[in-house]
Amino acid sequence: MNLLQRIPRFHVLVFLVFLILFLGNQGPLYDQDEAAYAGFARTMIESGDFILQSFPFSEPHRKPPLHIWLTAFSFSTFGISEFSMRLFPLLWIFLTCILTYMISTLLFDKRVGKFSFIILATSLYFPLNGKIALVDGLLTFLETLGFYALVHLLKRPSSNVVSYVLLFWFSIALGALTKGPPIFIFLGGICFVFLWFQETRKVIFQLKPWFFLPVALLPLLYWGYLAWERTNGEMIRWMYEWYVLRRATDPVFGQSGPPGSYTILFFVTLFPWSIFLPFVTKDIWSKLKVWKSEKDYDFLVLISALLFGWIFYEFMQSKLPSYPLASYPILSILIANEAIKAKRLTFTKWLVIFAFLQVILINLFLTPYLNEKRSDTKRIAQLWKSKITQDSKIIALKNYAIPSLAFYLERKIDVKKDMLEWKSIPAGSLVLVDKESYLLFSAIGMKSKVYLEEEEIWLYDRNKSIRLLIVSIL
Repeated sequence: MNLLQRIPRFHVLVFLVFLILFLGNQGPLYDQDEAAYAGFARTMIESGDFILQSFPFSEPHRKPPLHIWLTAFSFSTFGISEFSMRLFPLLWIFLTCILTYMISTLLFDKRVGKFSFIILATSLYFPLNGKIALVDGLLTFLETLGFYALVHLLKRPSSNVVSYVLLFWFSIALGALTKGPPIFIFLGGICFVFLWFQETRKVIFQLKPWFFLPVALLPLLYWGYLAWERTNGEMIRWMYEWYVLRRATDPVFGQSGPPGSYTILFFVTLFPWSIFLPFVTKDIWSKLKVWKSEKDYDFLVLISALLFGWIFYEFMQSKLPSYPLASYPILSILIANEAIKAKRLTFTKWLVIFAFLQVILINLFLTPYLNEKRSDTKRIAQLWKSKITQDSKIIALKNYAIPSLAFYLERKIDVKKDMLEWKSIPAGSLVLVDKESYLLFSAIGMKSKVYLEEEEIWLYDRNKSIRLLIVSIL
């Protein structure tokens, strides 16, 4: 009897995964991206301006706005909190697991479908993306949704064609409005491969890209037009330079690595299921060797997805862990197929139990521990808030790159990085400053007194601590 036939009530496991994703979602905001998106969303609600993205220390995190709009919607509906911010991301991760089941069922059968769901939902890294409100959870869901539409058109070319064509372009339109280029790299790359083979070329003709591609671009272009008008082109030019030119040629946030970095990463992040990766590699190599005589188009669609969801990013200098996120569902499908073929049912059964225990233990023990370790900005902001009036504006002498402090402080912060601006700071102003800048500030003749004593903040994302204090200008 097959292992997955032994699993009673598979839907109970699905519900268990959904509950696990809720655990630990009340922890402090992550200092960088997540806090910046929270700040953008709250500012949109307060200002009523849903075009611009403005928040202290957050400029490098500006993006196309869909994720931020959804965060603002969640804040407006459920209240402003860490939990409400992470509601949609956990939903995207859960739905991506469901889509993985549906895709593998189309390409193989329900046994592989169930197992691929379990693998993706219990791997070491992928579920954690439901516990941090980044753009990548939504993007990965939309990439997987578009991929599902392509697989359906390939496997069932005469069934509900219009619905799946519209679903594909819906994914493209929203993916572009979420992060721009990655959705075109992933789904566009797969479509490019499809053009080379007669059996798959028919899918591209069904998609009618000459008509639907311009239509799918309209939401992004309209938002871009409004943002261009509001910022005189500054915001759009910056996004092009930062997200296209810079990331293709240089490391971002100091995170880089040689080709092969993600290959090593997968062995860690897909644990415990990564033990099957050598078998997956062997199977891929075997099928490539006999491709001319035995063309397997189910294999082609999966390999195309890996090529543009993983291999493409191996050759970029910038190496962020979220770049190849769309390849996790594909690898889960391939691993599930290999695990079932291996027929080591007793071993695999214990692996399933171990994987679920791993996820539960991480959420019950490791996540709360890490939440406590990175709570400095929330704790200090709450301490300072009680001593600073609501209408006080704070001036920062540097971009300290900690939007989480600004979010929890809930006070206006104006960053003045130019020393020439410092002397124009009026008396009575409150200034957020580190010790080194405070000494420089005093050396140029600015008189001040300590308003709130120095506090140490551990910046876990940079593995260092900084000491900040607030002074009042005399």
